[in-house]
Amino acid sequence: MKKTGWNLVLVFMAIVMLVSATSIQPPPKAAAAPINMAYGKPVQVSSTENASYSAPNAVDANGNTRWSSSYADQQYLIVDLGSAQTVSSVRISWEAAYARQFQIQTSTNNSTWNTVYSNYNAAGGSQTIHFSAVSARYVKIYMIQRATSYGFSLWEFEIYDTGSGGGGETIGVLDYLRGVGRTGTIIGQHNREPNSNPSYYTNQIYNRTGKYPALWSGDFLFSQSDVDNRWTMIYEAERQWYNGAIINLMLHVTNPKQGEVGAWQGGVVSDLTDSEWSSLITNGGTLNSAWKKRLDTYATYLQYLEDRGVPVLFRPFHEMNQGIFWWAGRSGANGTAALYRLTHDYLEYTKGLSNLIWVWDMQDLAPPSGKTFATDWASYNPGSSYWDVFAVDIYEGLTMEKYNAAIAVAGEKPIAIGEFAKMPTPSQLQQMPRWAFAMGWAEWVYAVVPGQNNNQPFNTTSEIQATYYAANVVTLDELPSLQ
Repeated sequence: MKKTGWNLVLVFMAIVMLVSATSIQPPPKAAAAPINMAYGKPVQVSSTENASYSAPNAVDANGNTRWSSSYADQQYLIVDLGSAQTVSSVRISWEAAYARQFQIQTSTNNSTWNTVYSNYNAAGGSQTIHFSAVSARYVKIYMIQRATSYGFSLWEFEIYDTGSGGGGETIGVLDYLRGVGRTGTIIGQHNREPNSNPSYYTNQIYNRTGKYPALWSGDFLFSQSDVDNRWTMIYEAERQWYNGAIINLMLHVTNPKQGEVGAWQGGVVSDLTDSEWSSLITNGGTLNSAWKKRLDTYATYLQYLEDRGVPVLFRPFHEMNQGIFWWAGRSGANGTAALYRLTHDYLEYTKGLSNLIWVWDMQDLAPPSGKTFATDWASYNPGSSYWDVFAVDIYEGLTMEKYNAAIAVAGEKPIAIGEFAKMPTPSQLQQMPRWAFAMGWAEWVYAVVPGQNNNQPFNTTSEIQATYYAANVVTLDELPSLQ
């Protein structure tokens, strides 16, 4: 794997949340996630503090931009849905300058208003407000009294019909990856550190294309700051799902001899001896117990998402043939595949998680002597019942040979480009239609990565735009209602 910019620091162990090791019964199957009808719609406001805090920021699905009013009471923000829609809830994400008193109002003509919700002692933060379903083209948040000396400021104002789940037939995420209702390859973007800004790289793609990736990806990570901000990352995953995106989560974490907090070099990139490996994959071993304690921690976050109906593409051990990582490079039944099976069984059967779509991931490293891509990858296979999607990280050099090898390994299951730097072209994806998704790796998609590609970006802006606007590529705005 080719990665740069990892924090090379060793810091004190993070305090981790532990949950019971008893089995958790999975809740009933979640309803389809509703679609945020406010996303990208025209907005009318009573005032704006300045051009940096303009009205469209409140409906751009970017939790790092905001609208702010002038420093006065009695302000409003109105979203025009374009036509009459059934509306039954809104989600408000306030900046520190929130409204102590406010109302939600609806209208069919932007003239006569119906108040569907009032709060005269609000506390700010993020809140979801439900009310009886109404038909409305215009939805207003009327901010009556400020809680601070500043104006009113919103990170996001989202509008939903929670009763219908956004309208139209809903499709399970895994079924969609299998091809049900899918018209092309899903384009995705990974967001590596910092977890304090967990959609930074997704937003960079939007800035260059005017379109959001259909798949949002985050990571549990390992530095002190990133461990401290894991909940920030999880809350963003929840927000992205409710805005219509597919969610992918990864584990770039330190080896179980260490604490949660550590370094890239010596922590993530590290080795276990054969005896330590045996302790890891053997039930009751010292490292086996340490790893399960880690899984207890990760399960807390994953359970939070399950409780809110969020399915997760979960890639616990990516690039299982890439020997620089502590978990990787051990082929055979008792190698990396054994750790994958252990992790799968503990999270699914001991912790009771049922929202995980398991991704088995390899890298397109040159096969060892006497092996092909397919036979090398197959030597790391955890077993067909342990994974749902087979992914290959292909940073550059996408070929039909690799595509056909992926099909040979996966059979009828979905295949994906787990990570890329050089973006697949629409023509390549037309020739290789079984790629269910292709996910760009952080800044490698658009920026200069020192020492890579002759210090030139892997893709020009026009090349990125060509893929994002291709008819056989699925972006966020083209996803169906998923569950």
